[in-house]
Amino acid sequence: MSSSKLPVDLFDEKVEIYRQFLPLIRATNGAQPQTNTWDIPYTISKLSYLTHSHYRYYGKFPSVVAGQLLEQFPPPSNEHYVLDNFCGSGTTLVEAKLRGIKSYGIDISWLSCLASNVKVNTVDTKKIKTELTQITNVFYKTVSSCVPPEDSFVQKWFTKEATQALFALREIILVIPSSNEKDFLLIAFIGILRRVSKAFDGEVRPHINKNKKQREVFEAFSKKVRDMCLNHEDYMDLIDANTFSKCLLGSNIKLPSLFDDGKCHLVISHPPYLNSFNYAPVFSLEFYWGKPFEQEYADGFQDLQKKELTAHPASDKVIDAYFKHLEQCYKETYRIQSTGGYLAIVIGDCTRNGELITVLDRMVEIVKGIGYKPYEFNYRTTHYGLGKYAYQHRADYHGDAQKKDGILVFQR
Repeated sequence: MSSSKLPVDLFDEKVEIYRQFLPLIRATNGAQPQTNTWDIPYTISKLSYLTHSHYRYYGKFPSVVAGQLLEQFPPPSNEHYVLDNFCGSGTTLVEAKLRGIKSYGIDISWLSCLASNVKVNTVDTKKIKTELTQITNVFYKTVSSCVPPEDSFVQKWFTKEATQALFALREIILVIPSSNEKDFLLIAFIGILRRVSKAFDGEVRPHINKNKKQREVFEAFSKKVRDMCLNHEDYMDLIDANTFSKCLLGSNIKLPSLFDDGKCHLVISHPPYLNSFNYAPVFSLEFYWGKPFEQEYADGFQDLQKKELTAHPASDKVIDAYFKHLEQCYKETYRIQSTGGYLAIVIGDCTRNGELITVLDRMVEIVKGIGYKPYEFNYRTTHYGLGKYAYQHRADYHGDAQKKDGILVFQR
């Protein structure tokens, strides 16, 4: 057993890795509805346990936020499920499957759906390692003869050597027959793109890093595959493979009819934060290199991600459209849920030109207007590692800061 899944012995009780870093919760006396402060003082690496580390998704929420909600609001039966209607890279789905809870996600990006499903699906890691050996042999035989694209986009973000290697590797993965194992290898490929580019690894929006030491593409890819295999093996040891979990490609303002069964017990919703960033430009490198796979994975909904909810810049027009979109989202969740179901919205206030926009207060009024009743309001402290582009003044939710970062829980 590897160290990442060894349970911690706390007062003679064995605690699973996914329960070791739950929020430290402090209640506010006398508040109505029940109001708490959630402190999550853990590092990103600690919260990237198991398959959470497979795919770096910029803008994800801490894994233990979903974990705490699932601990507090378990489904009343095995037929009930949790739905994440802004699924991102599948954080909620991973946490649900670890607890044996049926889960669905929906996202407008085929790459997000793919990453989410890779994280929760079982795979044959022995087969993946064998496939990696075969890929290695083909790669080194063919890379020198590949003629890569030479457009301005790829020239801006990648060296000539990296472009040639990425092109050769992509062509090999393209012809692998469809399977969970192919999906796994594709996410490994997508997952190294920022690392082997000229961009800063850790910044949300890609920016050129003139001092970056270039990594060799195939070395980065093979290491990524091996690391993912180790983490996935740990994950599969902890789950029941029969627990259903799937992310669907689609719009959250018109949910598929399969959710009309009245079994959605909990919705965990993490929309883009207003005035933060739009997701499609952030993943421009990934969409560029993933384009030849889109037809296979988009299921007839090519370029759907271009219709994403716009959150930036927070002009009057964008703000109005932002809240109208979220209102429609939660009208849909209200429609599919039965009485007693829960909605948890993970969202934060923002500033525009130094002026505070109280997003949380406005969301409370919108969701109450739909028919939900406030159940519990949780305010989250943040522990950001601040980089050049992290915008400290936009992300300060500590202590007496006016801005609030919340997990707002409502009941239908």
